[in-house]
This record gives sequence, C-alpha cells and structure tokens, in this order.
Amino acid sequence: MKWMHKAAWLLLLGAVLAASSACSVKRESKGDFDEIIVFADSLNKDDFVNALESHFSKTIMMPSLEREYALKWQPIRDLKFLQYRRTLFFLATLDSDGPVSKQVRSILSEDVIKGVKSGEYFYIPQVDPWAKDQYVVYMVAPTRDEMIQRIYDLGELVYDDFEKSYYQRLKDFIFAKGEQTKIEEYLLRHFPFTMRVQHDYEVVDESLDEGYVWLRRFFPDRSMLVRWTPYADSIKINYDWIVQQRNRLAAKIYEGDVVVEDETGWEQVRFSRWPAIRVEGTWKNPTHMIGGPFRSTTFVDKRSNLIFTIDFYVQAIGQRKKPYLDQLDVMAHTFRSKSYISEEAQSGL
Repeated sequence: MKWMHKAAWLLLLGAVLAASSACSVKRESKGDFDEIIVFADSLNKDDFVNALESHFSKTIMMPSLEREYALKWQPIRDLKFLQYRRTLFFLATLDSDGPVSKQVRSILSEDVIKGVKSGEYFYIPQVDPWAKDQYVVYMVAPTRDEMIQRIYDLGELVYDDFEKSYYQRLKDFIFAKGEQTKIEEYLLRHFPFTMRVQHDYEVVDESLDEGYVWLRRFFPDRSMLVRWTPYADSIKINYDWIVQQRNRLAAKIYEGDVVVEDETGWEQVRFSRWPAIRVEGTWKNPTHMIGGPFRSTTFVDKRSNLIFTIDFYVQAIGQRKKPYLDQLDVMAHTFRSKSYISEEAQSGL
C-alpha cells in the first residue's frame, strides 16, 4: 500500500485548486501551529477519535500532562470559517453519504477512487491549497472499519510527513519575525560553534573554562545552553553521564535544577551529521519549587574532538509548554560546528 503516486497526486491537486482557489494570491494561514482541525462525518467521528489520537495526540509530561498536538473536531459546515487554518485533516469513506465524505469524493478522480478501493491509496497531503504555509491531509478509505484500521496501520507515515511540514513551517515563522545575526557572529568568533538565534534571546552567561554558552529569553522563560568538553576514550557517553553533567552544571548556573529521572527517558537519534543521544523529560528546582520540561542532545564531533550537548528548557506556568520547546528545537537544529563551517561555505551549504 502507498499513500499516493505522482499522477494521482496531480489529478487531485488540480481538481482541488480549481474548485477552491479563484486567484493565485493566497492569504497567510492562521491559528496555532500545534492545532489540527479535523473534519469527519458525525456518524463516524467517535469511531475515528481514538485511532487518530493514538498517533497525533499522545500525552507527554511537561511536567503536567499535555497533548502532543491539539486535535479539534469540527463540522464541515464550519469549513468556510476554518479553511485558512494552518493544518486541516479530512477523513472520508467511500460508502458514506455524510457531507465530509461527499465533498472529498467530489474532488477525487475515478482512478484515485479505484486506488482507494484496492488499498493502493490512503492519504493525500497538500501544501498551501488555500493559504500560505498551510498543510492539508485527506485520508480516504472504502469503509469506516477500513479507515480505522488504516489509521492504526499507516498513521505513523501520516504523522511523520506532518511533522516534517510542522517543523519547517515553524522554522520559517520564528525566523521571519527576527534573527539576531550579531549574536550568531559572536558565537562563531568566540566559541567552537554557531547557530541561528531567534529574536529576543540574549547571551546571559558564558565560560570558556567550563565550556558553555547560555542563551535566554523571558515571557515565558526559555533557555538554550550549548556546552562542550574535550572527547576522551575514557568518557562513556550514555544517559547516566549526560544527566550527571547536566545536574552538575545546573547546580552552578540554574541555582540547583535537577533532572526528574522518573519522568525522563532517552533514545538514539541522528542529529544533523552526527549520531546522538537525545534525553527528554522534566526538571525541578527544590529550592524555588518550580519545574518544567527539557530536551537535550549529545554527540561527538570527531573533527574538533569535542563532545557537544545542546540543552534547552521551558518554564511556563499555566501555559502549554510543547510549542515553546518545539521552537527551541528548531533553533537547536541550526547548530553548526566551527570545524565544518569552512567546508560548508565552499560547498554552498
């Protein structure tokens, strides 16, 4: 089974754009980046909720529980008010006479419908159909039961494609509002790295002896810390070492923050060009009785012979914290080691 081949994609794209866009100039999409507007026929909605939430709305510790993304189920009659939202999902079945299914079927070619019936096609993503920086997904199955099963079976593919779009749109948004090139140049001149820095961040602390730079922004409190240490074969880089190093430095500069290990986990990931360990969880400060979520990525840059850790946290009492963490994650992924910068410049990166 596949989601959509090129010919079918073009057939659908042409039909939707012809029906929904009268001019080439599109308005900006609106709404929260972590909000997903979902349209489904009312008779099927309750059957689809659990399946879709299992991929897009998992609960995460922040340290209070938050949903990963906010799924908002809406009746199709509200589409005229919501069609310019950043992310829209349409769930339709071929055997339903409900308004959502009928509307989606009306824009599908016969070849696509045959593909849905055979199991060849399931989900169709679209970029900017009605507004700029918009992401729309049509999920189509022959019946209600087949829709539920396909969401469970293929939902991770839908999720992965959505996340790529989510982070790219978020990146475009946060740097369009402002970027601090002077701080970026300062980092490059004085330290073994640089990164893109969103507006309103300041360098609040640094130490060449300790090997760290701390960037911070308030309202709410967001911090980005990059630290480095010379690599040695005697250092065993694992979860315990990363937590120990974080707690050690936090005792000095964060006034005693500690990792809450019962609420923290780790995984092996790929971070840019490096294999890395990603630690994600919560921190607390026993003295000030505060806490929040953090993410941390550690890797070895063999060219500079340094161990880098990019660590960031959020403290936002009474607010959703994941959107702010995601913005910090976007900034973290612009990290560049000085050891590769001249090479990247020569290759045009």
